[in-house]
Amino acid sequence: MAGCSSAPAVSYTIQGEDPSFVDGRWMYILTGTGERETVIDSARIENHAFTMKGRYPYPVSAFLYMGRGADGVQISVSNFILETGNLVVEKPAEGIFMLAGTPQNNLNNDLPRRMADIEASARPALCRAEARDSLLRAIVLENRNVLALSLLDTSLLWLSGEEVSALLDSLPGTMQHHPAMLALRTRIERMHADIGKPYIDICGQTPEGDTLSLGEVIRRPGCRYLLLDFGALWCGPCREEFSNLAPLHEKYAARGFQIFGVSFDVSPERWHECIETYGMTWPQVHPGFGRSPHETDVWSDYALSGIPACFLIDARDGRIIAKNLRGQTLAEKVAQLME
Repeated sequence: MAGCSSAPAVSYTIQGEDPSFVDGRWMYILTGTGERETVIDSARIENHAFTMKGRYPYPVSAFLYMGRGADGVQISVSNFILETGNLVVEKPAEGIFMLAGTPQNNLNNDLPRRMADIEASARPALCRAEARDSLLRAIVLENRNVLALSLLDTSLLWLSGEEVSALLDSLPGTMQHHPAMLALRTRIERMHADIGKPYIDICGQTPEGDTLSLGEVIRRPGCRYLLLDFGALWCGPCREEFSNLAPLHEKYAARGFQIFGVSFDVSPERWHECIETYGMTWPQVHPGFGRSPHETDVWSDYALSGIPACFLIDARDGRIIAKNLRGQTLAEKVAQLME
């Protein structure tokens, strides 16, 4: 593992104490960097507290996990950076834990506040989204380390692989062979459908039992822009977004805005319930029941990491022009295109 990166080795101490830390259980440091989850360190919880002290070959994005198996629970609400120094588990709110005490983690912990300041401004949603992107780019360029890799991994949700690759290229040579860097490069290579690239056709079963493809809808006369939307009734964030789509479709459908829904619901009954509940009058398909979403071709074709997910397509040339715009940001983007 040490040969994977020329970044300096990490010497760390992590301490945490809280009544919710169960005596007799174990607290683990886990990292998902690379192809599989890795246990970095562990400590037995005593008197609702634990201490870990150790070394690791290189800095890495990680998280705390209490217990193993189905009854385990993730403790740190987001990944922290395992770097040299003394880290302390802090609890800013009930059930919310973060690790603080080192430069990268203190900066990472302050990021939500800075993002909230942007969201609280009176600027339009699209302008706020641009400001958030600018802030992330600035942090990446000013912190050419594992924190930058962690932020770039997240930013692939809405930035193109080409943009992220350019930022990865700007990181120093010491980071170019880091496992997180290699994993990001591999992920980008697998993104066959991305901003600036043509859509990949999808064929599925409609609620009525017919077969319909994405290409058929894009080629319909009058279709100017199409939102390819992936979701399911069992997904809470998807349900929030479904409520935004119906009024958007109703407002702009006559002007050439179309939606193509791809459902990952577990049964025809749940799918029909979803369509009826959220007034989905636009074309819908299902890739096939009895399979996990991760096992479907559409999941791999669009390199999905979760749902909700969406891609905005220009029907004139079939190219993807944006991805994962939601809520007011999506509404403003569609209005900008259609009006």
